[in-house]
Amino acid sequence: MGAYRHFPILIIAVPLVTAVLMPALSYRARRACMPVAAAALASSTVLTLLLYRVVKPAADGYLSYHLGGWEPPWGIEIRVDFTGLFMLTIVCCVSLAALVYSRRYVEHELEEGKLFAYYSLFLLLSASMLGFTATGDIFNMFVFMEILALSSYALVAVTGRRDAVRAAFKYLLMGAPSSIMVLFAIALLYSVTGSLNMADLKGIVAQGAYSRVLFASLVFFVMGFGVKAALFPLHGWLPDAHSIAPSPISAMLSGLVVEVAAFAILRVFFSVFGAGASAVSGTAEALGVIAAAGVLYGGVMAVMQKDFKMMVAYSTISHIGYIILGISIMNEQAVTGALYHLLDHGLAKGCFFLCAGAVIYRRGYRRIDQLKGAARQMPWTCAAFSLAAMSVIGIPPTAGFISKWYLIWGSVAGGRYLYAAVYLTGSILAAVYCLRLIYYMFFVAPPEGSWEGEGKDAPPSMLIPIWVLSLGTLVMGVFSFVIINRLQEAVGWLL
Repeated sequence: MGAYRHFPILIIAVPLVTAVLMPALSYRARRACMPVAAAALASSTVLTLLLYRVVKPAADGYLSYHLGGWEPPWGIEIRVDFTGLFMLTIVCCVSLAALVYSRRYVEHELEEGKLFAYYSLFLLLSASMLGFTATGDIFNMFVFMEILALSSYALVAVTGRRDAVRAAFKYLLMGAPSSIMVLFAIALLYSVTGSLNMADLKGIVAQGAYSRVLFASLVFFVMGFGVKAALFPLHGWLPDAHSIAPSPISAMLSGLVVEVAAFAILRVFFSVFGAGASAVSGTAEALGVIAAAGVLYGGVMAVMQKDFKMMVAYSTISHIGYIILGISIMNEQAVTGALYHLLDHGLAKGCFFLCAGAVIYRRGYRRIDQLKGAARQMPWTCAAFSLAAMSVIGIPPTAGFISKWYLIWGSVAGGRYLYAAVYLTGSILAAVYCLRLIYYMFFVAPPEGSWEGEGKDAPPSMLIPIWVLSLGTLVMGVFSFVIINRLQEAVGWLL
């Protein structure tokens, strides 16, 4: 394992250091910014994939790196277990696809002088999500969360348009209090345990002392991370931020940022407080009701939208509800389904926003009724959207079918038949808003003058990331057996 010992820190450090050096690089060679940024994320992706050789789904199958040589719980620990490695893989793959897609898109959207800032902020966002996922220290998680939040605010507003600045400010107004909640939760936790290391905290919390303070801490954690995850009814920032941001950033916000916040709730439940804690079980019950409401609310609002990107944004609220509801059920099948839905959601929603960006790039269209007949001139983009839509609905053999199968199985196994009905209803709503777009794209003639001219799809540098994500939903459905059993075993250890 010695050859892999430094991989956890390198996965985070390479994009982080590259982000810091990006302004100097732009001064010397501006055109090199995008290739260097892509090389940094590709390096992190390769290192992450190599870790599957040593990180196993068992209690002692994790890889730990001690910063500065200080042993935990006194020093800061980077700790990669199997579930964390699974999330790191999603972050790396979706980030790399969005970055490659960005080259043509941001040159079209941004002034040339802002390009280095865009790539620097993009790498900061990616590195912070990697650190947020891999850290074994609860305060270090907060630090990475703040880097994530600040870079997100800036990227939403990067175009400088008034509506973008307003959306970023709304995001900030909700994000700042949520950060304070998380910091307050950490303070409460530290006041009764004297530790910040997650593994150490789990052992101390298991002793059951100061239960009221621990319960208050858990509630603040859930509320703070719930805002970041856009959990209903704490989702107010999401529709504007996701629909107005540049499309590759929308893909990052929807496919990754809200997901790592949902993953943080899972981490706090199982890696800090422990699944058997009374505070966790009570909070999970309330969280399940809220998440179920979010599934239905997000689906209904998505059906009602007339703007393409706004529809995808509300769909994200619904699918975050899927994930949180699965975590709240707290049995092996449901939590496995929730984790696998992180993969499906990251691939499918990332693809959705990149498809929306391709249409905006070529035609400037955003309204759903403007997409009538779009497949006649953008067949590859529309076909990729349709495949990803099958996964969002949950049609076999896509990854969305696998995740929903486990979520519904977990609901029935846990005696939560109403939750199983919520999942099925959410899938019906997803079919309504997805199939409506597919019908418009392929089976309705375009209005006169709307799609005139020579047929021209998105450029290859944009189509390739779109199809990588779209095909990923199919591949991870057909070959789900490669990882789903190991993921279920890892969840068994968590529980």
